[in-house]
Amino acid sequence: MRRISALLACAVTAAALLTGCGQTAKQAAEQTSAQETYKFTDQAGNAVEVKAPVERMVVLQHHSLDIICQLGGQDKIVGVESTWQRDLGDYIADIWPAIKEMKTPGTLSQPNIEEIAALKPDIVIVASQSDQASAAKLREMGIPVAVISLRGEGKQAEAQNPRLSNADKAYTDGLHNAIEILGHLTGRDAKAKELWAFAEESRAIVEKAVGDIPDAERVTAIPVSSKHMVYGNDKYVGCMLLRAGAVNPAAKDIQGNGEYNVESLAKWNPDVIISQDRYPEVYKELTTDPAYAQLRAVQNGNVINAPYWAKPWGNPDADSVALGELWLAHMFYPSKVSADVVLERAKAFYETFYGVPFTGTVDAGIKAK
Repeated sequence: MRRISALLACAVTAAALLTGCGQTAKQAAEQTSAQETYKFTDQAGNAVEVKAPVERMVVLQHHSLDIICQLGGQDKIVGVESTWQRDLGDYIADIWPAIKEMKTPGTLSQPNIEEIAALKPDIVIVASQSDQASAAKLREMGIPVAVISLRGEGKQAEAQNPRLSNADKAYTDGLHNAIEILGHLTGRDAKAKELWAFAEESRAIVEKAVGDIPDAERVTAIPVSSKHMVYGNDKYVGCMLLRAGAVNPAAKDIQGNGEYNVESLAKWNPDVIISQDRYPEVYKELTTDPAYAQLRAVQNGNVINAPYWAKPWGNPDADSVALGELWLAHMFYPSKVSADVVLERAKAFYETFYGVPFTGTVDAGIKAK
């Protein structure tokens, strides 16, 4: 009897083990079957084919890194660009602390082929200025590479100085397309749609508030980036300014990125100068160096240090459209777009997409012209 009981116990145990193995195999099969071949054209015109959702990504493009975090797909990332902190700002480590321990197999312009291969990624995301020969080598090794430029109109002769037939449409379409691609790669298509819908809602608020301001009555604003660098024509921030009711006088003289000095700023003499908090030394120089003291924006206290969540940059991020355009409209025309509206949208964006509370502040608007 004991022998029969023992045999029955063994049989039950074996059955349980087999069932467990069967469930694991089934789950694995379901995960495998959930992956499908995804064919798309990247933003430099390259054909890309990969099984999606992917499991391992190397992301050497900071806007894409940020958007993936907004979609909640950062668990897929196994490597990032080495200058992520400078290119995005400290905030990204608060949102995704694990980034501080990530491998850094390359920069915006130069992937490290050996280090990338060691990470065994399913795909590598690179910037438009990334070395093309390295990308070709990775593809030869069987590692898919996708270029994300955040703009439409295809590959440009100069990655950082594009010439666009319709800049606003190019950046709008390019950002939307990038969000869709990254959403599908990470298996977060629904979140990608939600993210774009949020951005469009913010744009509608801005358009209603300041969209009909005549050109002659618009604020003039110069957007600067790193030391002595200014954004000119066909950069996204110019589209931002136009949507927010301003105009960039540097766009007449500079195509893409260019340099500024005291003389050129004096020539443009804008109502507002916009710096970025990721380059604090620029704001300090503009507001404390006596050489700039004669500028209208300096005299009126209208040098604005744009916060990390507004991103008035050369290429758009999702929060540039969802929050930055709204923030600029408030800064230029506080009577038309209140600080409370901006703060409400910022809190909703951070909770919905980053999954963390918004800890920033919304300053009062500029002083009147």
